[in-house]
Amino acid sequence: MAGAVGLSQALSYARDLKSLYERSRARERELEQMQERLHAAYRQSLQYAIDLRKTYRRLEQSSFQSLLGLANALEAKDVYTRGHSGRVAALARRIALAAGVAPGAADIVAQAGLLHDLGKIAIPEGVLRKPGPLSEEEWAVMRRHPIVGAQIVAPLEFFAEGAVIVRHHHERHDGSGYPDGLRGELIPLGARIVAVADVHDALASDRPYRPRLARDEVVRHLEAEAGHTLDARLTALCVHLTADAAPERAV
Repeated sequence: MAGAVGLSQALSYARDLKSLYERSRARERELEQMQERLHAAYRQSLQYAIDLRKTYRRLEQSSFQSLLGLANALEAKDVYTRGHSGRVAALARRIALAAGVAPGAADIVAQAGLLHDLGKIAIPEGVLRKPGPLSEEEWAVMRRHPIVGAQIVAPLEFFAEGAVIVRHHHERHDGSGYPDGLRGELIPLGARIVAVADVHDALASDRPYRPRLARDEVVRHLEAEAGHTLDARLTALCVHLTADAAPERAV
């Protein structure tokens, strides 16, 4: 009799264990299914984030291209500045690479070179195209263009470093530049690079107030400014990189 009771209890215990096991397995399957759903939701969210990022980048690039078109249109109105920003950008990139700047960062420097004069859209034509010296009042207006340019490109989050370069490309090594009077290495490297390329192209191009300078005159001027208004190392790189430039170049 006692044996029968023990067997009955053992069978009951086994049934309880089986039921508990089955409930446990069912719970595991539910958890696995829930985990799969979570993974699927994560993958979907990740893909959505990737698609959104791609769309955002396309919008940013579209905005950049629109600004570049605006800058080109601004230059195209004046035969003296036509192509200036493109030449500055190309030379700035070469200087940046020669100075040891990583290719991606050099591209940002070049892009800033393309847009460095965009703020001149806010300068009155009479000041911008004046063939003679500017008055103090006109200089005050002209000195606003780096600030305006930086403000225009500032909404492009991917171009934050470029906006800094645009703002400071007229700063000078001795602190005599604008808009903030920065000096030496306080001036961002990209801005110092664009400054050298900008001055080189201005000297080597026809302007309303003078014809382009010969190669030796350009070099003399750059070397005279090296260590004073322009970064000496970057100026030396510029002189070296442009040593094979044709003496006569169409603007």
